[in-house]
Amino acid sequence: MIPLPNGSYACDHDCIMAVVIKDRIKRTEQAREQLRWKKKQEKKIDLKVKKMKKDHYANDRGLRQREAQKAFNAFIRKRDELEPCISCGGTQLDVPYLRGGYWDCGHFKTVGGFPELRFEELNAHKQCKSCNGGSGRFARKDRTVSDEYKKRLAEKIGQESYAWLNGPHDAKNYTCADFKEIELKYKKKLKQLTISQ
Repeated sequence: MIPLPNGSYACDHDCIMAVVIKDRIKRTEQAREQLRWKKKQEKKIDLKVKKMKKDHYANDRGLRQREAQKAFNAFIRKRDELEPCISCGGTQLDVPYLRGGYWDCGHFKTVGGFPELRFEELNAHKQCKSCNGGSGRFARKDRTVSDEYKKRLAEKIGQESYAWLNGPHDAKNYTCADFKEIELKYKKKLKQLTISQ
């Protein structure tokens, strides 16, 4: 009998080889099992991290608000696609191309000043980038853009709706769920508009 390092005995050289091979197979199988276990644990951790990120995204109010606003703005631009700018009456041929497209969703009552009207369709209309974004730097232009918007808006939506828009409104405290609902609503409306055209 020949003693082996693992504490067992072998009768001859062939037995030694069989024991060594059997031991090697056992260690290989243990290593594979350990690797499978490690991968399973890593997968669990990855799923937890993804869930945490998803939950964080779902509860990030600022991010939800931006996504809802993006969907609303896209719907307004599509809805008013065939109309001219609400402020200057310019069409795509009149308006110089600016980075990001020709058109914005211009709010009559500003989002900052009247957050309760942020997602009010009567308050938002297609506006060229020049009228929507650049008017704040020039007081005279700002007054002209604002006056023209008022005049054209009253013609477009009617005096009754215009008066309602200028009236007092209750404050709205949007939650993340509200923003998600608004986002989905306007994505759906945009899709319906796109299909119908």
